[in-house]
Amino acid sequence: MVGSKGYVLNGTVLLLIIPIFILFLSTLTMLDYENRANCDSINSNNVMSTFKDVKDNIPIITLDVLNNTAYGVIEENMTIINSSEYVKAKVQERIDKLIYDCDVNCTIKTITSYEEDPFYIEVNSTITVQKGNVKHAENISQLVSVEGLPDPLPFTKCDSISHNLTSIEYYHSLAAYLGGANGSFYENATSPFIIRKCPYEPYEVHGSALVMIDCIQNGYYHESNDGACYLCRLEGKATCPHRGLETFIIPHGLNNGSTIASVDHVIFGDLYEGSPFIINSTTVYILFLDEAHRKKYGIK
Repeated sequence: MVGSKGYVLNGTVLLLIIPIFILFLSTLTMLDYENRANCDSINSNNVMSTFKDVKDNIPIITLDVLNNTAYGVIEENMTIINSSEYVKAKVQERIDKLIYDCDVNCTIKTITSYEEDPFYIEVNSTITVQKGNVKHAENISQLVSVEGLPDPLPFTKCDSISHNLTSIEYYHSLAAYLGGANGSFYENATSPFIIRKCPYEPYEVHGSALVMIDCIQNGYYHESNDGACYLCRLEGKATCPHRGLETFIIPHGLNNGSTIASVDHVIFGDLYEGSPFIINSTTVYILFLDEAHRKKYGIK
Protein backbone atom coordinates (compact mmCIF):
# COMPACT_ATOMS: atom_id res chain seq x y z
CA MET A 1 0.00 0.00 0.00
CA VAL A 2 2.76 2.41 0.94
CA GLY A 3 4.59 1.62 -2.29
CA SER A 4 1.44 2.17 -4.33
CA LYS A 5 0.82 5.52 -2.65
CA GLY A 6 4.40 6.54 -3.45
CA TYR A 7 3.97 5.71 -7.10
CA VAL A 8 0.72 7.63 -7.20
CA LEU A 9 2.35 10.65 -5.52
CA ASN A 10 5.32 10.60 -7.88
CA GLY A 11 3.01 10.31 -10.85
CA THR A 12 0.91 13.20 -9.62
CA VAL A 13 4.00 15.38 -9.12
CA LEU A 14 5.23 14.45 -12.59
CA LEU A 15 1.88 15.34 -14.10
CA LEU A 16 2.03 18.71 -12.35
CA ILE A 17 5.64 19.38 -13.38
CA ILE A 18 5.16 18.60 -17.09
CA PRO A 19 2.59 21.39 -17.75
CA ILE A 20 4.66 23.81 -15.69
CA PHE A 21 7.76 22.87 -17.72
CA ILE A 22 5.84 23.24 -20.98
CA LEU A 23 4.50 26.62 -19.82
CA PHE A 24 8.03 27.67 -18.87
CA LEU A 25 9.39 26.69 -22.28
CA SER A 26 6.51 28.47 -23.99
CA THR A 27 7.21 31.59 -21.96
CA LEU A 28 10.90 31.47 -22.88
CA THR A 29 10.03 30.96 -26.54
CA MET A 30 7.60 33.86 -26.43
CA LEU A 31 10.14 36.13 -24.74
CA ASP A 32 12.78 35.15 -27.27
CA TYR A 33 10.38 35.84 -30.11
CA GLU A 34 9.49 39.23 -28.63
CA ASN A 35 13.17 40.07 -28.16
CA ARG A 36 13.94 39.13 -31.75
CA ALA A 37 10.91 41.06 -32.95
CA ASN A 38 12.01 44.12 -30.98
CA CYS A 39 15.54 43.72 -32.30
CA ASP A 40 14.28 43.39 -35.88
CA SER A 41 12.09 46.45 -35.38
CA ILE A 42 15.06 48.48 -34.14
CA ASN A 43 17.22 47.16 -36.98
CA SER A 44 14.48 47.96 -39.48
CA ASN A 45 14.35 51.55 -38.27
CA ASN A 46 18.14 51.78 -38.46
CA VAL A 47 18.19 50.28 -41.95
CA MET A 48 15.55 52.64 -43.33
CA SER A 49 17.12 55.65 -41.63
CA THR A 50 20.51 54.74 -43.10
CA PHE A 51 18.99 54.13 -46.53
CA LYS A 52 17.37 57.58 -46.47
CA ASP A 53 20.62 59.22 -45.39
CA VAL A 54 22.61 57.58 -48.19
CA LYS A 55 19.89 58.48 -50.70
CA ASP A 56 19.84 62.11 -49.53
CA ASN A 57 23.64 62.34 -49.69
CA ILE A 58 23.92 61.26 -53.34
CA PRO A 59 22.63 64.50 -54.95
CA ILE A 60 24.53 66.64 -52.42
CA ILE A 61 27.80 64.85 -53.17
CA THR A 62 27.13 64.86 -56.92
CA LEU A 63 26.56 68.62 -56.94
CA ASP A 64 29.75 69.20 -54.96
CA VAL A 65 31.76 66.97 -57.31
CA LEU A 66 30.35 68.79 -60.36
CA ASN A 67 31.24 72.14 -58.81
CA ASN A 68 34.78 71.05 -57.90
CA THR A 69 35.29 69.55 -61.35
CA ALA A 70 34.12 72.72 -63.07
CA TYR A 71 36.48 74.87 -61.01
CA GLY A 72 39.26 72.40 -61.75
CA VAL A 73 38.67 73.05 -65.45
CA ILE A 74 38.33 76.81 -64.95
CA GLU A 75 41.18 77.53 -62.55
CA GLU A 76 43.59 74.63 -62.99
CA ASN A 77 43.25 73.97 -66.74
CA MET A 78 42.21 70.41 -65.93
CA THR A 79 41.28 68.34 -68.99
CA ILE A 80 38.30 66.00 -68.67
CA ILE A 81 38.09 63.23 -71.27
CA ASN A 82 34.94 61.37 -70.19
CA SER A 83 33.12 63.62 -67.75
CA SER A 84 30.32 61.15 -67.03
CA GLU A 85 32.74 58.44 -65.91
CA TYR A 86 35.03 60.94 -64.18
CA VAL A 87 32.22 62.43 -62.09
CA LYS A 88 30.77 58.98 -61.38
CA ALA A 89 34.12 57.75 -60.03
CA LYS A 90 34.51 60.84 -57.82
CA VAL A 91 30.98 60.49 -56.43
CA GLN A 92 31.53 56.77 -55.78
CA GLU A 93 34.76 57.56 -53.95
CA ARG A 94 32.95 60.01 -51.66
CA ILE A 95 30.02 57.65 -51.08
CA ASP A 96 32.40 54.83 -50.09
CA LYS A 97 33.79 57.02 -47.29
CA LEU A 98 30.41 57.40 -45.56
CA ILE A 99 30.34 55.53 -42.22
CA TYR A 100 27.22 53.90 -40.75
CA ASP A 101 26.40 51.27 -38.11
CA CYS A 102 24.78 49.16 -40.83
CA ASP A 103 26.31 47.26 -43.74
CA VAL A 104 25.94 49.64 -46.68
CA ASN A 105 26.65 49.01 -50.34
CA CYS A 106 25.89 51.92 -52.66
CA THR A 107 26.86 51.62 -56.31
CA ILE A 108 26.66 54.65 -58.58
CA LYS A 109 25.66 53.08 -61.89
CA THR A 110 25.40 56.02 -64.27
CA ILE A 111 25.64 59.81 -64.28
CA THR A 112 24.21 61.34 -67.44
CA SER A 113 22.56 64.45 -68.79
CA TYR A 114 18.80 64.25 -68.15
CA GLU A 115 17.08 63.79 -71.50
CA GLU A 116 13.91 65.64 -70.50
CA ASP A 117 15.64 68.79 -69.21
CA PRO A 118 19.30 69.77 -69.81
CA PHE A 119 19.30 71.84 -66.63
CA TYR A 120 19.50 68.54 -64.71
CA ILE A 121 21.94 65.67 -64.35
CA GLU A 122 20.46 62.19 -63.77
CA VAL A 123 22.12 59.90 -61.23
CA ASN A 124 21.18 56.20 -61.18
CA SER A 125 22.33 54.04 -58.28
CA THR A 126 21.65 50.89 -56.27
CA ILE A 127 21.57 51.13 -52.48
CA THR A 128 21.64 48.02 -50.26
CA VAL A 129 21.51 48.35 -46.47
CA GLN A 130 21.52 45.41 -44.02
CA LYS A 131 21.61 44.99 -40.26
CA GLY A 132 20.97 41.64 -38.65
CA ASN A 133 18.11 39.89 -40.42
CA VAL A 134 16.78 43.12 -41.91
CA LYS A 135 17.79 44.09 -45.45
CA HIS A 136 16.59 46.78 -47.84
CA ALA A 137 17.75 47.15 -51.46
CA GLU A 138 16.49 49.62 -54.03
CA ASN A 139 17.41 51.01 -57.44
CA ILE A 140 16.93 54.77 -57.47
CA SER A 141 17.10 57.58 -60.00
CA GLN A 142 17.71 61.16 -58.84
CA LEU A 143 17.96 64.52 -60.57
CA VAL A 144 20.61 67.11 -59.71
CA SER A 145 20.14 70.67 -60.95
CA VAL A 146 23.11 72.34 -62.64
CA GLU A 147 21.73 75.80 -61.89
CA GLY A 148 24.22 77.72 -59.78
CA LEU A 149 27.22 75.89 -61.24
CA PRO A 150 29.89 77.77 -63.23
CA ASP A 151 30.10 77.36 -66.99
CA PRO A 152 33.47 75.76 -67.82
CA LEU A 153 33.12 75.84 -71.63
CA PRO A 154 34.68 79.27 -72.39
CA PHE A 155 37.71 78.43 -70.23
CA THR A 156 38.46 75.38 -72.38
CA LYS A 157 38.55 77.58 -75.50
CA CYS A 158 40.14 80.88 -74.47
CA ASP A 159 43.24 81.79 -72.48
CA SER A 160 43.65 84.89 -70.33
CA ILE A 161 39.99 85.38 -69.49
CA SER A 162 38.66 86.15 -66.04
CA HIS A 163 35.40 85.97 -64.14
CA ASN A 164 33.62 87.52 -61.19
CA LEU A 165 30.61 86.04 -59.42
CA THR A 166 28.31 86.50 -62.40
CA SER A 167 30.14 87.12 -65.68
CA ILE A 168 33.15 86.25 -67.82
CA GLU A 169 35.42 88.95 -69.27
CA TYR A 170 37.14 87.89 -72.50
CA TYR A 171 39.38 90.94 -73.07
CA HIS A 172 41.31 90.19 -76.29
CA SER A 173 41.12 86.41 -75.90
CA LEU A 174 37.88 85.77 -77.81
CA ALA A 175 38.95 88.09 -80.62
CA ALA A 176 42.19 86.13 -80.90
CA TYR A 177 40.28 82.83 -80.81
CA LEU A 178 38.02 83.87 -83.70
CA GLY A 179 40.75 85.72 -85.58
CA GLY A 180 40.58 88.22 -88.41
CA ALA A 181 37.64 90.49 -89.04
CA ASN A 182 35.22 88.25 -87.12
CA GLY A 183 37.35 88.50 -84.02
CA SER A 184 37.32 92.28 -83.92
CA PHE A 185 33.57 92.27 -83.25
CA TYR A 186 34.15 90.36 -80.01
CA GLU A 187 36.95 92.45 -78.51
CA ASN A 188 36.19 92.81 -74.75
CA ALA A 189 33.05 90.68 -75.03
CA THR A 190 31.31 89.22 -71.97
CA SER A 191 29.13 86.20 -71.20
CA PRO A 192 27.48 84.65 -68.13
CA PHE A 193 29.59 82.70 -65.65
CA ILE A 194 26.87 80.93 -63.65
CA ILE A 195 24.23 78.62 -65.16
CA ARG A 196 20.81 80.19 -64.60
CA LYS A 197 17.67 79.01 -66.35
CA CYS A 198 15.81 81.70 -68.25
CA PRO A 199 12.33 82.14 -66.75
CA TYR A 200 10.92 83.68 -69.92
CA GLU A 201 8.94 81.06 -71.82
CA PRO A 202 8.06 80.51 -74.54
CA TYR A 203 11.34 81.86 -75.84
CA GLU A 204 9.56 83.93 -78.49
CA VAL A 205 8.77 86.53 -75.80
CA HIS A 206 12.42 87.63 -76.07
CA GLY A 207 11.21 89.67 -79.04
CA SER A 208 10.22 92.22 -76.41
CA ALA A 209 13.14 94.57 -75.76
CA LEU A 210 12.43 94.58 -72.01
CA VAL A 211 12.54 90.78 -71.83
CA MET A 212 15.72 90.53 -73.91
CA ILE A 213 17.48 93.20 -71.83
CA ASP A 214 16.55 91.44 -68.59
CA CYS A 215 17.72 88.12 -70.03
CA ILE A 216 21.09 89.60 -71.06
CA GLN A 217 21.63 91.47 -67.80
CA ASN A 218 20.85 88.38 -65.71
CA GLY A 219 22.96 86.07 -67.87
CA TYR A 220 20.28 83.46 -68.46
CA TYR A 221 20.74 80.16 -70.29
CA HIS A 222 18.25 78.48 -72.61
CA GLU A 223 17.53 74.96 -73.76
CA SER A 224 19.06 74.12 -77.11
CA ASN A 225 19.12 71.16 -79.47
CA ASP A 226 22.48 72.38 -80.78
CA GLY A 227 24.23 73.52 -77.59
CA ALA A 228 26.20 71.26 -75.27
CA CYS A 229 24.86 69.69 -72.07
CA TYR A 230 26.68 70.48 -68.82
CA LEU A 231 28.71 67.26 -68.75
CA CYS A 232 29.94 67.85 -72.31
CA ARG A 233 30.82 71.45 -71.42
CA LEU A 234 33.21 70.01 -68.84
CA GLU A 235 34.94 68.24 -71.74
CA GLY A 236 35.21 71.45 -73.76
CA LYS A 237 32.50 70.51 -76.26
CA ALA A 238 30.35 73.32 -77.64
CA THR A 239 27.87 70.89 -79.22
CA CYS A 240 26.87 67.33 -78.34
CA PRO A 241 24.20 64.72 -79.16
CA HIS A 242 22.28 65.43 -75.93
CA ARG A 243 19.76 68.17 -75.29
CA GLY A 244 21.93 71.08 -74.29
CA LEU A 245 22.20 74.70 -73.23
CA GLU A 246 23.02 77.96 -74.94
CA THR A 247 23.64 81.52 -73.83
CA PHE A 248 24.52 84.80 -75.49
CA ILE A 249 28.05 86.16 -75.76
CA ILE A 250 27.70 89.93 -75.72
CA PRO A 251 29.92 92.10 -77.96
CA HIS A 252 31.30 95.18 -76.23
CA GLY A 253 30.80 97.79 -78.93
CA LEU A 254 28.41 98.60 -81.74
CA ASN A 255 29.73 97.41 -85.09
CA ASN A 256 28.31 97.56 -88.58
CA GLY A 257 28.07 94.48 -90.75
CA SER A 258 27.65 90.81 -89.96
CA THR A 259 29.83 88.41 -88.02
CA ILE A 260 29.70 85.10 -86.15
CA ALA A 261 26.36 84.71 -84.35
CA SER A 262 26.46 85.73 -80.67
CA VAL A 263 25.51 82.30 -79.30
CA ASP A 264 28.11 80.30 -77.39
CA HIS A 265 27.77 77.02 -79.30
CA VAL A 266 28.09 78.94 -82.59
CA ILE A 267 31.17 80.89 -81.52
CA PHE A 268 32.89 77.87 -79.97
CA GLY A 269 31.73 75.31 -82.51
CA ASP A 270 29.55 75.87 -85.55
CA LEU A 271 30.83 79.29 -86.73
CA TYR A 272 28.04 80.70 -88.85
CA GLU A 273 27.08 84.33 -89.31
CA GLY A 274 24.35 86.45 -87.85
CA SER A 275 23.12 89.95 -88.61
CA PRO A 276 22.99 92.72 -85.98
CA PHE A 277 20.08 93.09 -83.58
CA ILE A 278 20.32 96.26 -81.48
CA ILE A 279 18.47 96.59 -78.17
CA ASN A 280 18.16 100.18 -76.97
CA SER A 281 18.06 100.83 -73.24
CA THR A 282 20.08 102.80 -70.71
CA THR A 283 22.82 100.53 -72.00
CA VAL A 284 22.69 99.71 -75.70
CA TYR A 285 23.25 96.02 -76.48
CA ILE A 286 23.97 94.36 -79.79
CA LEU A 287 23.61 90.71 -80.71
CA PHE A 288 24.41 89.05 -84.01
CA LEU A 289 21.77 86.42 -84.70
CA ASP A 290 21.09 84.08 -87.61
CA GLU A 291 17.58 83.46 -88.90
CA ALA A 292 17.04 80.30 -86.83
CA HIS A 293 17.90 82.05 -83.55
CA ARG A 294 15.88 85.10 -84.51
CA LYS A 295 12.86 82.87 -84.99
CA LYS A 296 13.56 80.99 -81.75
CA TYR A 297 13.64 84.22 -79.73
CA GLY A 298 10.79 85.98 -81.53
CA ILE A 299 12.94 88.66 -83.15
CA LYS A 300 11.58 90.12 -86.38
